[in-house]
Amino acid sequence: MTVDVALIGYGPTGATLANLLGRRGHRVAVVEQAAEIYEKPRAITADQEVMRIFQECGLADAIAPMTSPHPGTDFVGIDGQVIQRFYPAPGPRQLGWEPSWMFVQPELEAVLRHGVTRHPQAQTLLRHRYLGHAPDADGVTLQLQRLDDGAAAPLRARYVVACDGGRSAVRRAVGATIEDLAFDEWWVVVDAWLRRPTALPPRCAQYCRPSRPGTYIVGPGDLRRWEIKLLPGETPADFDDEAAIRRVLASFVDVDALELCRSAVYRFHALVIDRWREGRVFLAGDAAHQMPPFLGQGLCAGIRDALNLAWKLDGVLRGLYPPALLDSYQAERKPHAKAIVAHAKAFGLVIGELDEAKARLRDAEMGAALAAGRSETVRQRFIPGLEDGLLARQADGRLWRGAGQLFVQPEVVASDGAHRLLDDLTGACWRLVTTTPTLLQALDAPARSCWQALGGRGVVLSSDNAPAPTQLPADCVHARACDTLLADWLQGLGAQAVLVRPDHYVYGAAVDTGELRSLLGDLAAALGRG
Repeated sequence: MTVDVALIGYGPTGATLANLLGRRGHRVAVVEQAAEIYEKPRAITADQEVMRIFQECGLADAIAPMTSPHPGTDFVGIDGQVIQRFYPAPGPRQLGWEPSWMFVQPELEAVLRHGVTRHPQAQTLLRHRYLGHAPDADGVTLQLQRLDDGAAAPLRARYVVACDGGRSAVRRAVGATIEDLAFDEWWVVVDAWLRRPTALPPRCAQYCRPSRPGTYIVGPGDLRRWEIKLLPGETPADFDDEAAIRRVLASFVDVDALELCRSAVYRFHALVIDRWREGRVFLAGDAAHQMPPFLGQGLCAGIRDALNLAWKLDGVLRGLYPPALLDSYQAERKPHAKAIVAHAKAFGLVIGELDEAKARLRDAEMGAALAAGRSETVRQRFIPGLEDGLLARQADGRLWRGAGQLFVQPEVVASDGAHRLLDDLTGACWRLVTTTPTLLQALDAPARSCWQALGGRGVVLSSDNAPAPTQLPADCVHARACDTLLADWLQGLGAQAVLVRPDHYVYGAAVDTGELRSLLGDLAAALGRG
């Protein structure tokens, strides 16, 4: 069997990447040891960027009804006082979806896997084990074992992406090493169904108490989760039976109101892998990074990996981009993931402090900052933009205006009168978006040629009372904005147009046609299309 991309591991990262590549028409094989989806909840929180990626997969409308909005989080000090609060990002919705949302992982994975079946060129090899691989100049030969009968099942791929989790066999095979960010704690995670009313906080809670640090999470429907830190002297074996779980859980909730679903003891890590690429083999998801769950970003980071790789692999496979562009995967994603891991670790240290004197000092300092309005209370603001890679830069090396930011997604009214989110109107491609049509009309022939070579689209968004633009280039679409989200965002950048990558990150923003020509020329040169 020969495919364009082989994916090792069929969790959310692998399934998302299979959808993104299958939607782009590539031959994909997904290799997975297990026969079925793991039936218990694991990841429980995701954000607006992830739902936007599922939108690109054509699956957001199926996933969104299964979710519930994140209610926000309170950090509770020793004496029961709130010392920090996180709220969902205020409106309008910047990316078109709930800022953060809750879900049940087996339900999510079922939708993602069903999505893969829509693409006849995507194949799933369940009950197959990865044994090793042999790279050469043109691709990679994978050694697989079919677990049902033990037979060899070789697979040939032009590229391989390891999505096989924190114990990645592919990562071991390529010899990638781990950068330990010095967070290593044991926590017991308990999922339960709420079977009758009982006293519980309306929002998620971080219990920052040295006697027993813990986390309470409001899942969708009746699903509730507690994450409880093991204390000095305790071991994972102490929580092997349900009676022990109920005893430790009783300090947080009336356990008689619950039906326990799952409990497991996890070693929470803060890790980033040193090399995410070895030739034609890439690491993604937990194979490339692991983080404590205190920011709810573990799954999100893997889904971002998938989109970053998908559009670049697509362009390289089609001959649109040079293979060297694939080096930007690690350059872009590793610092981003590492910054989020560092934030998650910092929150974990706040929550898990076991020294009472230090905890009381923490409570006083954080409580005072919250009362004075000095605390950051919007979770999304801890998620950085991109800092390196394929981004426009000024002559002195600094990022160009807007470069690395996530582009907003307004709701628009298309020419047929239908209301849509902007990505659905334009598709996942290079986009040049503006509210000023004259900027696009004034582009000269060389700039247009560069743009057409990249398969880009121009997008003009008009306000309700503006006349429809005339004489737009053939590759442009026009729509009317339902609100001022884009206009306000451009005004905040001090720009009139923005050049957006296929993964919705901004390459650069322009104040006039001259800057736009410059950005297009730099981009074409960077992608070997100049």
